[in-house]
Order: sequence, then C-alpha cells, then structure tokens
Amino acid sequence: MRKIIIPALILGILVLPVWGEIPSPEESLGFQVGADRKLADWQQIVRYFRELEQNSDRVLVQELGRTSQDNPFLLVVISHPDTLANLAGFQKIQEMLADPRKIEGDFQEFIEQGKTIVLTTCAIHSTEVASAQMSMEFAYDLARGEDPETEEILKNVIFLLVPSLNPDGVNMVNHWYQQTLGTPAEGESPPQLYHPYAGHDNNRDWYMLTQKETRLVVEKIHNVWHPQIVVDMHEMSAYGARMFVPPFMDPIDPNVDPILQAQIVSLGGSLFSAFIAAGKKGIVTQAIYDAYTPARAYQHYHGGVRILLETARAHLATPIYLNKGELRSGDNYNVHRPSWNFPVPWEGGVWRLRDIVEYQKIGLRAALLHGARYRKAWLENFYRVGVASIQRSQPYAFVLPPEQRDSQSLYDLLEVLDFGRVEIQRAQEPFQVRSSTVVSAPLGLPNRREFPAGSYVILMQQPYGAFAKTLLEIQHYPGSREYPGGPFRRPFDVTAQTLGIQLGVETYQVMQPFEAFLNEVDEVQVPSGQIEGEGIYGLFSHTDNAFARLVNRLFKQNRAVFWAPNGFSAEGESFPVGTLLVHFDEGEIASQQLLEDIPLKVQLVKKRPELAWQQIRMPRIGLYKSFSSAIDEGWTRWILEGYEFPYQSLNDQDIREADLSEYDVILFPHQEPKKIEQGLGDSYPEQYRGGLGKEGMARLRQFASEGGTVVFLGEASRLPLLRWQLGGVDITDRLTSREFSVPGALLRVSVNNHHPIGYGMMEEAAVMFWHTPAFDLSRGLSVVHYSSKDPLLSGWIHGEEHLVGKTALAEIPMDQGRVILIGFRTQFRAQTRGTYKFLFNSLYYATTE
Repeated sequence: MRKIIIPALILGILVLPVWGEIPSPEESLGFQVGADRKLADWQQIVRYFRELEQNSDRVLVQELGRTSQDNPFLLVVISHPDTLANLAGFQKIQEMLADPRKIEGDFQEFIEQGKTIVLTTCAIHSTEVASAQMSMEFAYDLARGEDPETEEILKNVIFLLVPSLNPDGVNMVNHWYQQTLGTPAEGESPPQLYHPYAGHDNNRDWYMLTQKETRLVVEKIHNVWHPQIVVDMHEMSAYGARMFVPPFMDPIDPNVDPILQAQIVSLGGSLFSAFIAAGKKGIVTQAIYDAYTPARAYQHYHGGVRILLETARAHLATPIYLNKGELRSGDNYNVHRPSWNFPVPWEGGVWRLRDIVEYQKIGLRAALLHGARYRKAWLENFYRVGVASIQRSQPYAFVLPPEQRDSQSLYDLLEVLDFGRVEIQRAQEPFQVRSSTVVSAPLGLPNRREFPAGSYVILMQQPYGAFAKTLLEIQHYPGSREYPGGPFRRPFDVTAQTLGIQLGVETYQVMQPFEAFLNEVDEVQVPSGQIEGEGIYGLFSHTDNAFARLVNRLFKQNRAVFWAPNGFSAEGESFPVGTLLVHFDEGEIASQQLLEDIPLKVQLVKKRPELAWQQIRMPRIGLYKSFSSAIDEGWTRWILEGYEFPYQSLNDQDIREADLSEYDVILFPHQEPKKIEQGLGDSYPEQYRGGLGKEGMARLRQFASEGGTVVFLGEASRLPLLRWQLGGVDITDRLTSREFSVPGALLRVSVNNHHPIGYGMMEEAAVMFWHTPAFDLSRGLSVVHYSSKDPLLSGWIHGEEHLVGKTALAEIPMDQGRVILIGFRTQFRAQTRGTYKFLFNSLYYATTE
C-alpha cells in the first residue's frame, strides 16, 4: 500500500492518509526474487527497503552505521503501526524483563504489555545468497498481507530483520557472479574473502566481538532489543538434506539455561512440523550441528534462543541438478532412509535459488507465528531466565588481579565482557576469600585467598552472568564416539574458549560468597602509558602485547630500537631477557602521545646498560594471499593493522616473479598445503588459476637461502616439511582419528623464552590446537614443545601421549636465512592473544643480523 500525503485539513474536514499499492520486489528489481541467475546487489536491496518504508506504515528502516567497506548497515523493523509508534516503550519493557532486579511489584503487567521480539539475520556468509534476496519478498508479504496469520504476527511480534549481516560481501559476491555468468566459473565462490577480514569466520565472532558488523548488531540490536528469538539464516552443502532445523545435536553448552534449551526444542519442533505439513522434502533435525560454542550464539547467554536454519545451497543463483546417487548422508541421518528426524528424503533433481527462498520463507513465517501465538510464554520464560541468572549460587565470582604480565590482554578481556553487558566490579580495598581455583595463572602460582585493591570482580549473580561464566571458566567437553569403538565425533566447532587462558590473563574462580568493598566499573578504557625517570634511554617490557604497537610507532619516528639477549640491572632495577631499549636524542623529552592507548611504562635511564643489545628494524613483511581465500589471511591482516605493522600482500604470481629481496620476511597464514601449491582449478579465469607450484616453492627456498625468513602458520607449516626435506615430519599425519583427536582445545606447552621468538613469554604457555601439525625434527631448534605433564588446559583431547615432547614451534636454518614453523594457531580468529608475541617476535627476528 502506497502512502499518499494529503493536507491534514481541507474545508475543515480532517483527512487521513490514503493507502495504495506497495511495489513488489519484482516491480522494483525487474525480476522475481530467487529467479535463475538473478541477484540483487546491496544498493538494490537498500533501495527496495527504503521504498517499502515510504509506502507502508508497518515498516521502519534504520541505518545502524557503516560497514568495514563503508556500506550502510540496515535494520528493518516490521510490526503493527501502533507498535511502531511506541518502539521506545517496548524497548523499555524488554529492558525491565531482561533485568528482573529493576522490576518492583508484579512482573505480569510487563508480560501483558510486551511483544515477542524476533530477530532474523540474513546472509552473514555472502556466498549463501538466498536469504538477503528472500528478505525483500518476506518483508513485502508482511507489509501488505491482510490474512489472519499476518495480522496475528503484526499484533504480537516486533520483527527485527537484518537483510544482511555482511553487506560488503553481498556486493563482492554479486559483482563476481555477474562477471562470470556464462563462463566456466559461473556459480563458483569468488577468489577473495567475502568479509574483508573474517571471511567465513564472521559468524564465529559472537564473543570476541572484533568486527564492525558484529559490534553494530550486538550494540544496537541485541543490547537494545534483547530478542527472545533469533532466526539465523544460512546455507549448507547441496549434497545432503534440503533443510536443517533445530533442536541441535548434543552437546549444548551447559551455560545455556534449561528453559532456553527446552524452547529450542519447542520452536524447532514447530518449524519441523510446518515444513512437513507444507509438503517439503529433505527436512532434517537433531543432526549435523551442535550448540556448544558461544562463538556462534551471543543470544544464548542473553535470554534468547538461536534458531539456525540451514538450507541446501545452489551454485549461487545458478540451478544445479543432483541425481540420487550424488546425495551424501550427514552426521546423525541417512540421506536415503526415512527416520524420525528425517521423515521424507529428497530424491534428487533440479535445485534452484527459488527453492531455497521458498523453504526459508516457510521456516521464518513459522517462527514468527510461534512467537505470536505463545507471546506470553516467550516473555514469561525470558523473565524467568533472568531471574535464574541473578539467583545463581555457584560459582560466586571470578577475580582478575590488577597487576598482570600483559595489561593489554587484561583490558581486551574486560572490554569483551563490558561490551556483552556483563557488570564488572572493582575492589576498593584488599579482600580475602575462603578459597579459589586457578583458571589461568603463571607457572607454579597457587590458588589464592588474598586479592589486592584494584582487583576486578565479576559476580555471577547478574543478568548476563552466563556470558561471563562460559568465557571465564575452563571447558570440560563431553567427548563421544560416533558408534561403540568408532572414531570420536568431531564437534561442529572448537571445544574451548576460556579467555583467561587464551589471552594469558591471570584468573581465579571463587565458589563461595565473600565480603569486599566493590564499585561498578562504568566503562572499560585502556589507559595510556607512562614515562618515568630521567635520561635518553628508554626501557620497556616485552611481556605486554602492546610492546609491538609502541615499537612500530618508534620506528615511524625513525628511532633505533634494540632488545636484550639476557637479563640485566639498570639504576637499581632488574630487567628480564627481551626487554626493549629505545634511544632518544639529547635534550629531547619523550612524547606522552607515543603511549596513547598503550598501557606500558617506559623507564628512562641516563646510561645505556652494558650488554650485547641486538637491534631490530621495522620488518618488511610480505603476506601471502592465496586466491583460494584462506580465512586466516584475513585475520592476520586485521591483527597486523591493529598493531600498526605495515605489510604488502603477495599472491602466487608475485612470489614467482617479484623481487623478493625487498622483504625481510614472507608470512604464510594457516592454509592447507594443497591449496597453497595447486590453488584454484581450471573453471576459474586464468589470472586466478593454480597456486605457487614448483616455481613458486623454488623462489621461496631461494629467498630463505639468501638470508630471508619464511614464517609458516598452522597447516601451512606442513608445506616446507613435505617439499624442502627439512629433516622433520608432522606426527599427526601418521595418526588416525581413533588414535588422536584434538578438536579445538587449549594445550599446555613449554617455551624457550631466551630465544628471541620466545621473548616476553613465560616458560609455560597455552596454545590453540586445531587442524594443527606437531613436529618430530632431526635438525633445527625447538622453541616451543608440548609438555610432558597433562597438556589439556581447556576443551577436549584424545591420544595426548602422542604429543609429549613434540615440537610446536621451530626455527630451521636455511643457509643464510631461516624457516620458522608455528604449528599451533598463534593468532586464531584474533582470540588467542596470549600467543600473539610468537608471531610479532618472528617478524622482528627476521630483521636481526
């Protein structure tokens, strides 16, 4: 219906707006949503929603901010016009129900007045193209529908629609698809990450909250609206079931409230029934996906349920044909055999983008109807989840002492909690507890009973205590086998997220109540550092990740920077191995601006300490960027930029043909060796085909032999072992999943912290082991190796005896240069900040003589 504005008063008669027809997506776009080989780009999608808002009193469009590539990020709010006129009032009701401490008297008045808040998020993975397209047609149906079901939804639900969580990727994929239509590459994924930094990992960012888009959604939707239901639209393999709906497979994170677990079953069952009733085939439930990690489910710890809808994909917007023999079974279902959780198999045939759109519309409408028909139940249970959280008895709190080896990581951890609406207290005086349990602490440090003033205290009796608890406690993943005596069932994602361990922040869990004088922290801010003392030589610590940001700022001022190969004393103070030294000019006062947002102390001394200082320079970094789109490459760029390292991206042709002597170090992010060597296939345009090949590997070897450093991360470190006869093997290649399995766990390692790559680290550290090699070497130097004591710190492991004493990080000489193999995930998803220093040190080490 189109809104026509008429003067409010004509001849003394009040005239109300007159409504006409609302333009359909097909009228706006010039093609039907889901049509073969047709995709709307982000500008067209934005334009359509603006048109819809202008022509319907049921639709409100808000631009929440800008994306990584400066596209508008939209939230579309759809409800009854009377509801849209009072959105602030309904937000207030949600705020009260989310925090029962704010309610004085009977909560039922809020239940009577409130609406079920349903958030739907589309197209976070941009090659899963259907949902962004579907969102236009689904909104159109709600904007114009007069049927009883639509009226019921509009009356009882506030529908929050995010047409895409990744607008930049919508444009990238659309541009690539239009470019390759009618070529052998039609329907292939683009040869670049479809999120500028996170790629496919952008839906693993829901607890670390690093990317602009994630932060927009959390800050301006989740933390404002507190949705009871979140429907997350995805696409999965084309070769199995047509649609997955919850409930999920076991395990689910035990920190997800039992009420929410039951609601996932209830709502998922309703959707499952809706698909079967609509005659749709290939619907599977309680299969494929678990709900263990918080990295994919912010709402599970904020009073809501995540309903994952995964539809089989086409080749972007190009139809595919699958015969029955091409279909493959998945975890917990047989694609050819009916079962209770897969009652009507799909027999094969043509599968189109329009099919995906139709399936998604059925599932989303069923979710909205459930939210509307059980409005009171959703709101009451939302309130009860909050009550249970503020009444949690154990643990009582987590405590983080103020003096940490790595202050930057402490503030990083606190900022994550603060952004997730966790209340943080700070002790104004020293206090005691009956007992505490170490979650993360330096080697040999016992459980503590006394904590100093300034300690950070996270009490569990608060609305979002579950979010804090799942991030701060140690995970004990319940491993299970696929069948008796069979291989261990792999979780869908990692099994550990303990932030104190990942970030190297000293953390204690306290089970029993204690008395302390606490004040709430209003805002977490990284303090600027301090310059103390007198003199022209500045000394500062290597233990804090922020050292790298400071060093790089010094380099940009053309300062000479050195690191200490051993410990020393200066002006009565002791300094450890790896301490950094900068020389300021005579009579110059070191700038305080240098330390803005860097929580480090620079100690000035008058005399340069006498020892064999080793100079480091700004590393000239070549960062390998495969057309096979390694997600880790995006994360590596994000981290390098955040710590102010300049770098140059190098593709396969660059390594084969460019002058590599322009670089000190060439860095290979985590990627399968086959993809690095062979790259993309013949279906792609010529400029994207192939990988490094023999020629590229030979150039790399020559670069290292002539004095360069090549750093390989994660799986990429298998490549030089396979091709350069370095005198070592990856021991995990010889083991079956029955013998050895570490599906994303935090493991204990021993560190040679007198080696430059280990500077700033403790003798014992924690690393993320996921798709990770472990080395048995006959030459080179083992800088980090797996501990002989119990290696598991958080998560799950089977066959740990195979790791004992094996190398995790090695330096191997290559004539005048070197190869550095970092097998573990040293900067995994920008989460494992406790091991960033291994990467930073490797880059600086490449500049030393």
